[in-house]
Amino acid sequence: MTQPDTRSRVVIVGGGFAGIFAARALRGADCSITLVDRSAQHVFQPLLYQCATGILSEGQITAPLRHLFRDHPNLECVEAEAADVDVAGQRLICRRPLGEQISVPYDHLIIAAGVRQSYFGHDEFALLAPGMKTVGDALTIRRRVFGAFEMAETATDPVERQRWLTFALVGAGPTGVELAGQIRELATKTLRDEYRQVQPEDARVVLFDGGDAPLAAFGPRLARKAAETLQDLGVELRMGSIVTSVDKDGLLVRDQDGKETRLDAHTVLWTAGVEAPPIAEAVATATGADRDRSGRIVVQDDLTISGHPDISVIGDMMTLRKLPGVAEVAMQSGLYTGHRIRRELAGQATAKPFKYHDLGSAAYISRGRAVVSAGPVRLSGLAGWFAWLFIHIAFLTGYRNRAGAILTWWVAFTRDIRRERAYTTQEVGHVQDIYNPTGAIGDLAAPRPPAPRPAPPGQKARRAGT
Repeated sequence: MTQPDTRSRVVIVGGGFAGIFAARALRGADCSITLVDRSAQHVFQPLLYQCATGILSEGQITAPLRHLFRDHPNLECVEAEAADVDVAGQRLICRRPLGEQISVPYDHLIIAAGVRQSYFGHDEFALLAPGMKTVGDALTIRRRVFGAFEMAETATDPVERQRWLTFALVGAGPTGVELAGQIRELATKTLRDEYRQVQPEDARVVLFDGGDAPLAAFGPRLARKAAETLQDLGVELRMGSIVTSVDKDGLLVRDQDGKETRLDAHTVLWTAGVEAPPIAEAVATATGADRDRSGRIVVQDDLTISGHPDISVIGDMMTLRKLPGVAEVAMQSGLYTGHRIRRELAGQATAKPFKYHDLGSAAYISRGRAVVSAGPVRLSGLAGWFAWLFIHIAFLTGYRNRAGAILTWWVAFTRDIRRERAYTTQEVGHVQDIYNPTGAIGDLAAPRPPAPRPAPPGQKARRAGT
């Protein structure tokens, strides 16, 4: 007869940086761990733009969570979407693919569900201007970028051809800058000799942002370097511009003087702003937690919700002391929370408040040119590029992915070859979503109401080790 599992139950929501670092910190602890994730995959989000522009494959920037934790006997993975929390019953309410509801009991709940793209109240833009947060987003952008050159090749109307050769990007943070640089590099290097009717190097890449400079968070000097590098590549910068409308033929923007202008472009990509996913609203409702303007949950110094010491919120979905939403914060908050819970399980003294150690930020612009900000160190150009390479190789998950990325980069950077250019003619991201079987993936841009609380009687329950 199987003995009941009496160990403390730790449930982690999300297999991003915060979630996997928390799980690693709990390896071998006297607890059972259930890791809940929508796709049961870890995605290295900082390199999604390279997947979108044909340098890396989706397999080189992802890793199956089950494989990552195959040597963690106290951990099981559950592919499901967290929908709500039953605080009184200590249960996480989830949706399985195709919509069935299950509940996962917990003694400690770690919510590391990340953030999603924000359209600042214009969720209708999502279908026309895909963001860059998931593998599906990257494949959608790959189809649109490479497909645009194909459409331009066969267009007979010069005006229509130019629309296909115009790429508008909204948001001049790291993702927008990296993507803009890569599209121009793709057009001027990789594709320049492959077409007969069009000149790919004639492609316009226009980068819009409401701020005064690209990569403003990197400081004035590096922001200026980034702007100069982008302009050298041929990227057109439209700073101080707010997008007010997007349609299939382009977008409308308003400048700081209130003047509106239109850009005709068949490809609009959205890299501006993030917001918390629907689970954040459900958790805040259940716990009474405060949230910031982006919907992220306010946490205490130990990363728990006030009045709920059994619920921790970490990574991009938390807000504490204005910490940036970067991978280093996610990793460090995951490690801290894992070690804190481990100490509590062992009956040891409460951990010290979470302290973030800023390891800096990096952005790749084009081959041989990147910017890196790390404490007092500011690097740009070739030195920044080598620093960028080292940082991303170090943090890529899995030896196979690291080796594969190095080999692929060598081919791409030395021979201007991008081998990962396959795309489907079915529009990736606009087909049925397994967690929303009655609608399209684009419907996810609109907030969904949380699942009813508590779960109905007879609800299925999952527990690690049972």
